[in-house]
Formats: sequence, structure tokens, C-alpha cells
Amino acid sequence: MKAIIEIDVPNGRSIAEAEGAVKRAFDHNWVAEWWHIDDVASQAESTGETLTEEECRDVLAMVMRKHDCNIGINWDVIDYWIDEIVAEREKEDA
Repeated sequence: MKAIIEIDVPNGRSIAEAEGAVKRAFDHNWVAEWWHIDDVASQAESTGETLTEEECRDVLAMVMRKHDCNIGINWDVIDYWIDEIVAEREKEDA
């Protein structure tokens, strides 16, 4: 079986990074959790907050950069970064 996957490589990322991600996604020697901005947005809404797409991406970026490998990525970690993004937004708006 053969599949062709088109990848939009974000600014600042290399094609090799994108190819590596695709290979890991289909390699049975790797395991990963996938989170989407929709997950972040619905979690924020469950606490009465509304985040923009950019803010949801910021949450995911912080989750990736700052998570503790002993804890992993879970709803508590996502909630923490949602709270941080909301607090930063409120500080900027004040």
C-alpha cells in the first residue's frame, strides 16, 4: 500500500522535521498522543473561557515546551496553560 501525504511545513520548521513526524506516526516503534486546538478550545469552554485559535495554538506550544515527562500531557496540564494564557490576556487588556 502506498499513501501520499501533503504537509504544510510551518515557518521555522524543516522538511526533515515534518518527514520525521510522519514516519513516527506510522512506525509501530513509536507512540504519541495527538492534541488539537479543538481539544483546547472545548476544554476552555467547559470552564467558561473562550480562546482564539491563536491562543489555542499558544496553549499547545506551551504544553509541548514546558510539560513534565513524568506527568505527560493531560487535561490538568492543558487547564494550567489555558489559565496562564487567559491571565496574560487579561493583564494585557488592563
